[in-house]
Amino acid sequence: MLAPHAFAALEFWFFKVNTGPVALIVDWIARRRAGEFWLRAGIHTPDRHETLFDKKPAPVSPELVGISGRQTSGQVGDVRWELDIDIGETWIAPDIFPARLTRMADLALFSAPHATFTGNIWHGSQRTEVNRSPGMVSHYWGRQLAPEWWWVSASQFDQPDVAVECSVLRTGVWGIPLRMPLAYLYLSTADRQSLIIAPPARAKVTGSPEQFEVAFQPIGGAAITLRATGREYTDFGEGIVNTLVGDLDIRQGGRLIARATGTAGLERRAPA
Repeated sequence: MLAPHAFAALEFWFFKVNTGPVALIVDWIARRRAGEFWLRAGIHTPDRHETLFDKKPAPVSPELVGISGRQTSGQVGDVRWELDIDIGETWIAPDIFPARLTRMADLALFSAPHATFTGNIWHGSQRTEVNRSPGMVSHYWGRQLAPEWWWVSASQFDQPDVAVECSVLRTGVWGIPLRMPLAYLYLSTADRQSLIIAPPARAKVTGSPEQFEVAFQPIGGAAITLRATGREYTDFGEGIVNTLVGDLDIRQGGRLIARATGTAGLERRAPA
């Protein structure tokens, strides 16, 4: 799932985790055409929220990527982490046949939405202990970033065994900037798991990063709606803003499934 793809012009590995009042997201970014490797960390604490960057030397090798299916460690500025990972038994690879097979879309994705983390996070002199805190691990690669997207990820709700991951984006086709719409929604509850792909389902986003709604209408099923409230966004560069402390309601057919308060990961890349 996390093995490097040497042919890819662009490659990302990342994880996120919330534990009490602290949340951390870390990206390892390989830009092979530019010969660059970046480490990026976004952190939220009761005192501050910020994004830190560290440029590493190329070429990118597996040894430089500080994450595996079992552990992750590293440091960016005054943010440091040493975490064991239980990646879980579920991973998803959203695809519309034959998009992945033919490399039609700009990016391909693997994600583990039920990962848990144990260890320590440091922000300056403050240490936070992490004990089987829910989060996620993801890996994606391809030609270039999609020109725009909305992304939602949360696994700490007021109901047990609920996790959601969703992205609504526009992508080029074989490198041509046609901005084809694509979307996926993974939803896990206590009694079922589902992965909805659009198309053939329908997906729509309305609102702004501070308040937005993602609506999925699967074929032959009840509509699923994600209602998100964002705050304390940090700037990831390239038109991307991200927060790990948003609120999220999940509704299906108008019925509230679960609510996350201050633990939802929300991200927006606005079109240039």
